[in-house]
Amino acid sequence: MRAHALRVAVTRDEGLDGPLTEALRRRGFEPVSCTVVNDAPPPEPEPLARAARNLETYQWLVVASQRAVAALLEARGGKPLPASLRTAAVGAKTAARLAAGGADSPLTAPGAGAAALIEALRGADRWPGRRVLIPRALEGGRELGQSLRHWGACVDEVVAYRTLERPPDEIIGAWDAARPDAVVVASPSAARALVRAVGADALRRLERVAAIGSTTAMQLMALGVPAVVPARSDFEAVADLLTGPPAEAPPEAHR
Repeated sequence: MRAHALRVAVTRDEGLDGPLTEALRRRGFEPVSCTVVNDAPPPEPEPLARAARNLETYQWLVVASQRAVAALLEARGGKPLPASLRTAAVGAKTAARLAAGGADSPLTAPGAGAAALIEALRGADRWPGRRVLIPRALEGGRELGQSLRHWGACVDEVVAYRTLERPPDEIIGAWDAARPDAVVVASPSAARALVRAVGADALRRLERVAAIGSTTAMQLMALGVPAVVPARSDFEAVADLLTGPPAEAPPEAHR
C-alpha cells in the first residue's frame, strides 16, 4: 500500500485554491504546484476590445477556455453578455463561466475537446451567414473556426490571451521540488514546455500522466509521452480519472 497520498503535479497557472488543485484535494490527492506556462494579455489588445464592444452584432460566441471568457468579459468592462447571443463552450467549467457572464444555456458536447463540440455545433443552427466570434489563445487551435467557415458562417477569431513558457531552469526547479507521482497537463503549450524542460523520460516514469482534452493528449503523444484523457474537458473529470487504475491512452490520443 502507498505510504503517502499520490502527489499530482499541477502545471496550470493557479494558486493553492485553484479549481484543479481543489478537485484533486477533494479526492485525497496531494496537489503540488509545477507551473510551466503563465497567462498574459494579447500582444494587440484592440481587436479583442473592438469585438467586445460590438458583441451585440454576433449571433454566436464559441469558446474553448475559461480564460478566453474572462478576457472577453474584462474587455466589456463587466457588462454582461447580450441576451440574444447564443453560446457554445468546450467543457462544463467554461460553460459555467459563460453562464455566470450572462449566457443562457450554453451549448456543450458530451465528449471532450474541440472535435466533440464541432459535432454538437453542426446541427445547432443554419450556419450560412451567421456571425460567430471565437476569442482564443494566441497559440490556440483553429479547428472550430475552420469548421464553422466550412459550413458558411462568418467567423471572427480574436486573440484573447497568450501563454508564456517559464524558463526551463525554473520548470526543472519546480519539478524537482514537486517530486510528483503523477501530472495533469492542461494545454498543448504546457505539454511542450514541460517536455522541453524535464524530458519525456521523466514523464514516462510517472504512475499516471493525464491530459485535459484530446488535443493536449495528442501533443503529449507526439512528444513521446502516453497520456490518458477524461471523457469531459473539466477539472472534476480529470481528478476522477486519476482515482482509477492507470489506463491506456484512448484511441484518439494515438492518431
